[in-house]
Amino acid sequence: MDRIGRYSLILGLVLTIAGLVLGFGFMFAEQDELAKMFLMVVPLGFLILFAGLSTVVLFSPRGDGK
Repeated sequence: MDRIGRYSLILGLVLTIAGLVLGFGFMFAEQDELAKMFLMVVPLGFLILFAGLSTVVLFSPRGDGK
């Protein structure tokens, strides 16, 4: 479960950053439809990132051996 959380954290981070960079890039290039599409990916990426972070925090092994 810890591994799934780490993968989803990385996936969410990549989606969020790519959506922001590409969305604003297309917006400044005045291609509004593509900008909207990529900017709509940002909340989805953030949701996946937060779910992955929560999974890692809940299921990662503790340092005290419990």
